[in-house]
Amino acid sequence: MNPLLGKIIALIKARGPITFKDFMQIALYYPGLGYYTGPGEKIGPRGDFYTSADVHPLFGAMLAKQFSQIWECLGQPQNWVLVEYGAGKGFLARDILNALATSFRPAWEGVRYYIIEASPEMVRRQKEFLAPFPEEKVSWANALSEVGNPGYINGIIFGNELVDAFPVHRVRQTASGLKEIYINWRDGRLVEEEGELSTPLLGEYFTTLGIKLAQGQVAEVNLAAREWLQEVAAGLGRGFVLIIDYGMDSMELYHPSRFEGTLRCYRQHRLSSDPLNHVGQQDITSHVNFSALIHWGREAGLHLAGYTTQMDFLLNLGIVEAIPRSAPDYVFDERTTRTVMAVKKLILPEGMGGIFKVLALCKGVEQPDLLGFPKGRKGRGQP
Repeated sequence: MNPLLGKIIALIKARGPITFKDFMQIALYYPGLGYYTGPGEKIGPRGDFYTSADVHPLFGAMLAKQFSQIWECLGQPQNWVLVEYGAGKGFLARDILNALATSFRPAWEGVRYYIIEASPEMVRRQKEFLAPFPEEKVSWANALSEVGNPGYINGIIFGNELVDAFPVHRVRQTASGLKEIYINWRDGRLVEEEGELSTPLLGEYFTTLGIKLAQGQVAEVNLAAREWLQEVAAGLGRGFVLIIDYGMDSMELYHPSRFEGTLRCYRQHRLSSDPLNHVGQQDITSHVNFSALIHWGREAGLHLAGYTTQMDFLLNLGIVEAIPRSAPDYVFDERTTRTVMAVKKLILPEGMGGIFKVLALCKGVEQPDLLGFPKGRKGRGQP
């Protein structure tokens, strides 16, 4: 038997049915056995999914350009930090640091890059991959509290495809009210069951955000994102939080056309909607509610500084102009052609450019016109 499945069965037999959130937490993060904490390739052609950082280094270079402007907005401090949650293979860290070192030298001089990573195996790989950078530039931490005392972190805290991997509650609207989906072990297999809400925060979530589900509709609720925002807001003294992920606002996310929710599983680049199979051997994600992130951020003292699509964010930062050309504009060599195709993958509205959104929140600073967002306003499609 799958050893992780055995752990889940034992837990259910001891406690009774568990929330989907608890199931997802175990499936993804159980020490040594969870999807993200166990061995094996997760990201890239030999893994289960791609991220924007895997597509081309220009993605990281554009982030470095935005971070350099933020450094200027902070008053060009001699010491500042970049804190990345969940750095994957380290590609994004490498590309950001390389771009800062080569194109934004003043910002590079005082930066220290921290990675907060849940997987010991990923930490080992990241340390090998990022070894060419000076030791004083890159550090690892288990929690934000190891980066600095609460309220004294100055810089940028960010995550690329982080929030979608937080464990979520699943609920269903019924004739008798909102019910939570639990996981039970019955007749030799994992099954879903409905029960009462495990926390009143679930009902408050829909009331506060003005969300009404259709009868029978299933939805995900990412309360872990609220806890994370509270943590980063408490840690940040002056600076910004940047979130890049796939998702949308509340109205679109909970539209009846998404009657079964947005939960998705990825294994060997194949999409599935069954999280109860291949426990610990497939990624489980759900779309991010950016309306909720903005609301929770405001509750925690973070102000909206920008919200837009990944397409607009990268175009505003000049990703097309940044494509290196080693030949006249009317003649593309093979390398330039590959770069153009990669950039198209990052920005096309029907792909990553449209489904991925970029959210900037700030604390302790004036709300500037950030380069990546439409000028004079906080962004298109603001939820």
